[in-house]
Amino acid sequence: MLLWKKAVYEEWFNYAKLAQQNKRKIPRAFGNLRKFDSFEDWWRDPDYGFELFCEKPVGKLVDEVKGEGGKLGANQILVKVDLTGDLDIIVDAFERYLKTKDVSDTYESNARFQPSRPMKNIAIGTQDTRSYKHDGKSENKLKTYRETYLLTRSLSYKEVALKLGWLEGDRDWYLNEYPNPDGTKGLFLFEYQKLLDNRVKKVKRHVDQVEKTFESIENGTFP
Repeated sequence: MLLWKKAVYEEWFNYAKLAQQNKRKIPRAFGNLRKFDSFEDWWRDPDYGFELFCEKPVGKLVDEVKGEGGKLGANQILVKVDLTGDLDIIVDAFERYLKTKDVSDTYESNARFQPSRPMKNIAIGTQDTRSYKHDGKSENKLKTYRETYLLTRSLSYKEVALKLGWLEGDRDWYLNEYPNPDGTKGLFLFEYQKLLDNRVKKVKRHVDQVEKTFESIENGTFP
């Protein structure tokens, strides 16, 4: 059983592989990621992947306690249920009874390696784009940061911003109603510089986020 979406572990693999390429430390248990052509190969390997993140087996959540001599743990109760009658009615009655008890809605992972925060707080995006709008909520920010970082290995921050379409200095989006002395239209120089500074800072934020993630991976967690 997994408590986080598989996409989180896939990004963990991608970041760890990139970190290993950059001579950064990753958990030894992850193995030599250079030997794996894809996440799926690593995920299905009996020594890696799924085995590192799955929850360890636990006792039965529901079991039958016979007689009055059964020993109960701190978070266990002994319940008598009349099994004669409609199943839906019995289940409803049982649920209403449990609501009167202090039932915890949290579950602490016992997996060998665990993400650093709950699934709802990891911006992994959605795998089914048919059901969501392409907005910030559905964006895989981890992938975006990683792709930006990869571009900075061969391009300047300004060139990265241009390649990603964040600085449309020579494209239709960039043009506006302001006429320049030479007859062309575009942002004034100070406006362009302001936009440039803003986009360069955005690239740097993405790079910084990846570097922080590398540190988390070295410490055995993500992101």
